[in-house]
Amino acid sequence: MSARALDEAWVSPPPGRGGTLRVAVAYPNSYWVGMSNLGYQAVLRAFLERPGFDVRRVFWEKQGLWFPDGGRSLSEFHVVVFSVSYQPDLVHLHRMLEAGRTAEGRAASGMPVIAGGGVALTLNPEVVSPLLDLIVIGDSEPCLPGIMDALLSWGGSDAVEGLLDHLGTLPSCYLPARYGVEADPAGIYQIPFPKGGAPGAIRRAVLSQLDDNPARPAAVSRRTEFASLYLLEVSRGCGEGCAFCAASAVCGPVRFLGYRKFEEEMERGLRYRKRIGFVGTAVSYHPKLLEMAGRVVGEGGGFSPSSIRLERLGEPLAELLAASGHRTVSVAPEAGREELRASVGKPFSDGEVLRAIEVLQGAGIPNIKLYFMVGLPRETDADAAAIVHMVREIRERVIGAGRVKGKVGTVTVSVNPLVPKPQTPLERMPMAGEDVLNRRLAIVREGLGPIGGVSVQTGSIRAAYLDALLSLGDRGTGSSLERLPAKGLSLKRLVKTIPAAEGVLFGREKSELPWKMFSR
Repeated sequence: MSARALDEAWVSPPPGRGGTLRVAVAYPNSYWVGMSNLGYQAVLRAFLERPGFDVRRVFWEKQGLWFPDGGRSLSEFHVVVFSVSYQPDLVHLHRMLEAGRTAEGRAASGMPVIAGGGVALTLNPEVVSPLLDLIVIGDSEPCLPGIMDALLSWGGSDAVEGLLDHLGTLPSCYLPARYGVEADPAGIYQIPFPKGGAPGAIRRAVLSQLDDNPARPAAVSRRTEFASLYLLEVSRGCGEGCAFCAASAVCGPVRFLGYRKFEEEMERGLRYRKRIGFVGTAVSYHPKLLEMAGRVVGEGGGFSPSSIRLERLGEPLAELLAASGHRTVSVAPEAGREELRASVGKPFSDGEVLRAIEVLQGAGIPNIKLYFMVGLPRETDADAAAIVHMVREIRERVIGAGRVKGKVGTVTVSVNPLVPKPQTPLERMPMAGEDVLNRRLAIVREGLGPIGGVSVQTGSIRAAYLDALLSLGDRGTGSSLERLPAKGLSLKRLVKTIPAAEGVLFGREKSELPWKMFSR
């Protein structure tokens, strides 16, 4: 794909402004995925808007590096900066560095300097720590100015060790080479320990308020998942503390974008797109959500929230969603039984789930997408059957509302295996066995298959095990990345390929944890 075919509009200054320090801002997945990610866009924007850098993007396309702004190899750059939101992309990160021949380039000069950040690396940086010189733990915004100052002062000289020494003094900056590893007593993990005066713990960086630096796109493109949206972060952090949720664990306290700042950013966004994407882990709890949505609709635009907490869905919000043109809304009951749902931080009743569906139907939103998980703690086969029962009840409400309105909507059910994440209450929970997950997904598929107007999507068990291994692994796991296919392996083949995988997936109950020094 040529850069011209991307149909991009730049909100920030475009790449290639002729700065002296060459920086590749990398995303370990395709352009389609990377330019849909607001975290990546925020890092890209920070470098583009700081004079002195010659910034180029790089993505992993069709098993190779792609530089839409020009470039052939990562070894051409002084610095490579990765933004990583999802652990499965760590497989691509390793392949990008191999394809970029960075080892050959670094042998002579120590360049490029390889840095990384994002939620995936904040949760557990150890899997790829040997591949990176610098990892930002936590929010990037408080850290990037100091890092960029240091890079510009360094200027791409041969004094790479001096640069790294300086970067190691900055808050929330982890330099893996300054740490050794030792086996934990349980024999599961390699645990990092500091050497030569390196800090014994790395405190997460937290952006104090969103108004200072709202996350918005550097560019909008028609070749992304959210092509019709101008993305704007309106909340960060979450106070609900769902046991399975990584964002609740590491994204810090809840912060909301102020209404006046929202208006300013909304006006900018509507010059590029007719719809504003409200991004955040606690969008439903924004104290001005209805006012913000109403303002966008009043300006002739539409809005689309990244998530809606089911119990926060009332008639005014549903009506604004309908006015914005939504024909489908997603809600996440997570489990079919109230007690199981409450045990992972979703303490709402079956009646509240059904009320939310009725509210959406009453507002004229006919289609519903539902998210559930299997493999939860203390789950039984009866809980999988309870998902079927709940969906049947929801389908009955959709049919009833559709008959009144003259058109019956659809119900789409997405069921995925739970992947325990580091730094969450479930970090020591073993993954469910392959036979258990297969059986429970089959209960849902077979129970819902005969119901007209209901489609079922079940997540890949192989991909779930890969996600878990990359989320919960250590440096030993990282040394085996080249043997892991991006789509995952069956459990039998995974353990055969990486023998340590069995302990990582199923034996963490009493071990020390390699991400402990980043857990605050």
